[in-house]
Amino acid sequence: MNSSPQRRTRPALATGLALATGLVLAAGVLAAPAHAGTGPAVSGKRLHDDFNGDGYADAAIGAPGTALGEQRGAGAVTVLYGSAKGLSTARKQVLTWPGRKNAQSPQGGYGSDLRTADLDEDGYADLLSAVTRTLVDGERGTFVQVNWGGPKGLSATPTPLTGLPGAAALKDFAVADVDGDKHPDLVRLGVGGEAGRQADGAVQHGPFTRARPGGTRTTYFGVDPDGMELVESLAAGDVNGDGTADLAVRSHFMDESDSRSVTLLLGGPAGFTNKGLLWDTRHRLIGGEEVAIGDLNRDRYADIVVGHSSDGYDSDVDMPTRGGALGVVYGGPKGVSGTLQPVWINQDSAGVPGAGEYHDGMGSGLSIGDTDGDGYGDVATGLPGEDLGTVTDAGSVLVLRGGAKGLTGTGARVFHQDTAGVPGTAEKGDRFGRTTALVDGDGDRRAGLLVGDPDENAGDGAVWVFPAASGGITARGAFSFGPAGAGLPAAQARFGASLGD
Repeated sequence: MNSSPQRRTRPALATGLALATGLVLAAGVLAAPAHAGTGPAVSGKRLHDDFNGDGYADAAIGAPGTALGEQRGAGAVTVLYGSAKGLSTARKQVLTWPGRKNAQSPQGGYGSDLRTADLDEDGYADLLSAVTRTLVDGERGTFVQVNWGGPKGLSATPTPLTGLPGAAALKDFAVADVDGDKHPDLVRLGVGGEAGRQADGAVQHGPFTRARPGGTRTTYFGVDPDGMELVESLAAGDVNGDGTADLAVRSHFMDESDSRSVTLLLGGPAGFTNKGLLWDTRHRLIGGEEVAIGDLNRDRYADIVVGHSSDGYDSDVDMPTRGGALGVVYGGPKGVSGTLQPVWINQDSAGVPGAGEYHDGMGSGLSIGDTDGDGYGDVATGLPGEDLGTVTDAGSVLVLRGGAKGLTGTGARVFHQDTAGVPGTAEKGDRFGRTTALVDGDGDRRAGLLVGDPDENAGDGAVWVFPAASGGITARGAFSFGPAGAGLPAAQARFGASLGD
């Protein structure tokens, strides 16, 4: 690790095919005041994904392409409620966008980018979704809506979270306590700035109430002091173990989209401290198309998992990323571990089923949860471009196990539509595994697996639900359903395009 401050300049891409064995941070402090990773931390016995407060986690399935009357792409959400028997379609709630039902009033995408959190701190988790092309407070753009949780489940009508200008540029959002005041904050990425000052993101600080859904105040922050990067997405989690959430922000350099990167921002009362870009010891950027945060080795420091799913860039020739890969950077008291080195894991890594083949897409649809009850976070990732025999782009999902030494290929499991016990049949272009979620729907401290396939049946979409046993995820007892099973119009619904847990 380099402890001296450095300016963030676009690096030359180093050569070599060896796995990453270390990390260098380009340090620097950004004093701008302050998901989804794995979502906000559980507070006491309250679950961040329990909408009706019965003690069981629930799951939300977005279908942003669902038609409403003549309006295509209005969107819908199907909620599966947990119980002692797990998630079931017998306990579901279907939410549709409440806008006007005509094509002349374009608004929708409800069910996109789902997040769950107890935003108003009433003991019931709430569901947040991005909604596009919606007229709110005289502005058009992309906005965040919330369906409030309660003893009967989620409110039928979403409430817009207003109070932030520049909504047209919204790229991603997360809910976490980034200022250390014990109230959840809404972090929004790609929102412009205030009073002519450009910013990469903003924090709407809690507490939030239904009467005041915009929070108490708004602050802005930047990611790259040199202004050379375009931000794309983020995840939130406590990487340095101080009780305050930190951010891993994914971006790329403006003049070189090949230079994908992730910046670590440590949260705190005075705003974010910019710890710079994540690198491996061969001076290769740890970057990709997705990012998630969770504790993989049970050391109370959350770890950063980067999904490097696109392997078609020139720089991938010099990277251990064929077929896609996971870049794992372990957390520590200074933001990254001083003892556990970062690793790259792909299908050519020891213990991982299959082989790294170009365009498999490993690193898609990341989610983190404990699937076998051992206290270590496990990682589910889709490989939507995986071929099964002669069936191209059928797709599959890998579940990798965490342990005392971090994430490993040992004991990994793979699932697809030709796996025994999994409903359906693998077909060309299904791209099974575009999204995943790990949800403990039966309260046994083992998270089951949800797999979303919005391309199934020519874009109608479908979702698979896998239970967990003592050995982890199992296909025994798995079931699947699509928009028709939720009572929604099926055509181009893209059911499963986003999963909230």
